[in-house]
Amino acid sequence: MDGFVQLSGDLSVHYVSLGDGRPLIFIPGWTMTVESFGRNLEPLSGRFRAIAYDPRSQGQSSSLQSGNHYTQHGQDLADFIRELGLRDVVLLGWSTGALAAYAYFEQFGCANASAFVSIDMSPKPVKDKESDWGIDVRENVRRMQAGVSDADHLAMVRAMTSHGFLTQPASDAFVEDVVSRSMLTAPYVAALLLGDGNLCDYSQVARDVARELPVLQVVNEHASEAAAKWIEANTPTAELFVLGAHMMFWEYPEEFNGAVSRFLDTHLPA
Repeated sequence: MDGFVQLSGDLSVHYVSLGDGRPLIFIPGWTMTVESFGRNLEPLSGRFRAIAYDPRSQGQSSSLQSGNHYTQHGQDLADFIRELGLRDVVLLGWSTGALAAYAYFEQFGCANASAFVSIDMSPKPVKDKESDWGIDVRENVRRMQAGVSDADHLAMVRAMTSHGFLTQPASDAFVEDVVSRSMLTAPYVAALLLGDGNLCDYSQVARDVARELPVLQVVNEHASEAAAKWIEANTPTAELFVLGAHMMFWEYPEEFNGAVSRFLDTHLPA
């Protein structure tokens, strides 16, 4: 099913839903869309109701001047779950989509969730020091943000997609597809979201969630050592699965889908 749900007078959210059973909700990252999970929804829909949606101001969802920050994205997620009548959901947040999930947990708790899968995002994106788990140290993140603040940030998105999303060289077709979907988000919204995401620190929320729910951290190979140290020190009950680069679920779908299925089979038996 490919459709829309009205969350408020001005916000219509585009989503895709396949299959039946326990709801798995995939949350795209910064400026990304449901198409990111094109190699995951159908395979997982044989056992679950696999859902993905375009967050506010991304993809085919309403582009709004207000609410372009992750606290509101968490509220939108709660509204989305309510409007679709979903129960005992599994949230799977990729990149800043994980920040939206943490914002949801911070505001609404874990009562209607049965598990959480964080896909390649530290609860605190900006590193205090190089050895930390995160996107980068503050000065480098500032330079990246400056690129997004340009009237046309296409070049920055293209470079990021070309060099960070896959372990193998990205084809021109792949890069242009990702870039074209990213550019559906207005430049000022992209800048607001990136700036807000870089200010987030959901470390305590991550600790609280791991005490209440099964948590799987899927992390790229480059960040695995730093992530393992953070997880052991802060959320030792969480599981770590290391795979590929930032878009590992697209590049290695069988391995990713299998890891998610095994994790859910272990912690949420039928």
